Amino acid sequence: MKVEKSRGFSALFLCVFLAIFSEVLLSPFYPQFFSKVFGVEDLAYTGFYIFVCRLTVVICAPAWGFLARFFEVKYLLYAGQVGAVVMTALMATSTSANQFLAYTICLLLFKSSYLLVYPLIIQLAGKERQSAIAGTYQAVFHGAIVAGTIAGAWMVNLESPLRLFYGVAAADLFQFCLCLFILRKVSTRQPEKSETGTGAIGNQWGFMLAIGLVILTFQLANNLVRPFFTAYVTQADNFNVDLVTSSYLFMIPSVMAIAALPYIRKFCKSERLSSIYLIGIGVLAVTLFLQGWTNSLGIVVLSRIVYGFCLAVTQATLELRLFGNSSSDRLHFNYSLAMSFANLGHLSAPLLASWVVSSFSLAAPLWVAAAICLANLAFAKWTIFGGFPRPIPVEIPGK
Repeated sequence: MKVEKSRGFSALFLCVFLAIFSEVLLSPFYPQFFSKVFGVEDLAYTGFYIFVCRLTVVICAPAWGFLARFFEVKYLLYAGQVGAVVMTALMATSTSANQFLAYTICLLLFKSSYLLVYPLIIQLAGKERQSAIAGTYQAVFHGAIVAGTIAGAWMVNLESPLRLFYGVAAADLFQFCLCLFILRKVSTRQPEKSETGTGAIGNQWGFMLAIGLVILTFQLANNLVRPFFTAYVTQADNFNVDLVTSSYLFMIPSVMAIAALPYIRKFCKSERLSSIYLIGIGVLAVTLFLQGWTNSLGIVVLSRIVYGFCLAVTQATLELRLFGNSSSDRLHFNYSLAMSFANLGHLSAPLLASWVVSSFSLAAPLWVAAAICLANLAFAKWTIFGGFPRPIPVEIPGK
């Protein structure tokens, strides 16, 4: 059984990598993609497309988490993977931007099921391995972002970029076959609903609202700096940075997230989560402010390095706090609900960033993000690291 679970972990982490890789493949290059493939020159369409995609995930993610309370998770994952194969292949046949958008919405309906993978890994691993799993997840997640960004730049330059979606569909088909083989003897059934009193249920909903707001503001702050960061560093007179160099600066946090893996695995234990998160979010605020305030490229680079390391650590800490405070029969539902809050942050970030830049300057999103981090710190200390101090243990079947 241990060998089967180990293979299951490998297969599921591969699913995470492929899902994130395909998701970010075009995300930095949507304006160029829509212009080249469909002749859409209006940059507002890119914003509309991203908004609709995020909203779809916000709506669909909790539905998969709700279904996980009644159906074995691996079967839900199989259904999502098969649907993703079909819809991704159809995207390659798109003849207009609106048709591409319609197929994307259907794709995300199925791909929202992939949010079940991470809590499934946590469920199979057991409580004692949560920090190791969280560190590995961050490394895989950000490794996929780096690989997807590099591959996306190459993809946009192809003569027929749409054809690459057949390759993405083939990758989804591969991971479906792999999961079908690896997980065939692994039980992914959740334990029976625990006998929980009314007060405990209310406490769980209260905790989910609190951590949801923490996650929302965390994602809002850290995605606020993304849309205009390369424009900021290339247009600043003191930096003398070209577009290629700006892309390297942009990817530093993802690279540092991979480097943070050993620290997360060793130090992110339940008794340390409060101090690690509160210090980490404080450092994020400082490094974000420095990136927008300094005239030195060296300080920007150093700040990006520290920022990326702390970004991975604080995000892993939030996830571990969520899992530690989720009863076993609500693990998947709680995570999918938390990801809806995260996607609300993703949804709001480009809109707020556009307003801040148009009202102030290209550096302003960095300062606003720093202020949001400080507000997040105060709220997190008062709620999830203060008001809900005693985590509900996660019961693992067979333990």
